[in-house]
Amino acid sequence: MPEQPASKPGPPSPRRAAAVLTKLAALYPDHPLEVKGAEPFRVLVATMLSARTQDPTTNAAMRRLWQNASTPDAILQITEDDLAAILKPVGFYKTKARNLHKLCRVLIDSFGRQVPATREELMQLSGVGRKTANLILNVCFGIPAICVDTHVHRIVNRLGWVATNTPEETENTLAEIVPKKHWAALNRVLVNHGQRICNPVSPKCSQCAIAGYCEKRNVLKFR
Repeated sequence: MPEQPASKPGPPSPRRAAAVLTKLAALYPDHPLEVKGAEPFRVLVATMLSARTQDPTTNAAMRRLWQNASTPDAILQITEDDLAAILKPVGFYKTKARNLHKLCRVLIDSFGRQVPATREELMQLSGVGRKTANLILNVCFGIPAICVDTHVHRIVNRLGWVATNTPEETENTLAEIVPKKHWAALNRVLVNHGQRICNPVSPKCSQCAIAGYCEKRNVLKFR
């Protein structure tokens, strides 16, 4: 049932953020990107491929890739053109195929085929930005980090927790508001919520479990 506010939403605070994330965590136990329990290399590749691509498309591409190759060495045995064909219709699949080859080469040459466990090292890999690095740290290594994608950025601005223009600004502001024990769940629950309820256009506010906590900033139309 939607949350019925007793009063207008208040200013952002650790207590309010914790309440929101606790409610959503009960609704969304699994990440829409198939990363739960997966080995670090698989999570790394899936997250890299997911940029500007819907999660079902990414998940399907990952299954096709894993049927053909599941290690850096095996992926390098596939030509770049054939790799792109496997990844299609993932967004920018040709560029991602090229980056995946480069990523595998660096893993082999510089990291002993192991996915590194620091943000700085992860961001040395082709196609890996801060968002991907933070998700890897959370999911694979249990290191608290705030992973901000388009859903997270949109929702926390709508909630009124932040008033930011870039994902990095959002991450820095959230680090001051969200209790550290909720950092790992933040991306999982807000991505789910953004895909199912808090859509980019005309969000389903009448069905929202956290409507009572939301300021609806910059929401012009809702259902």
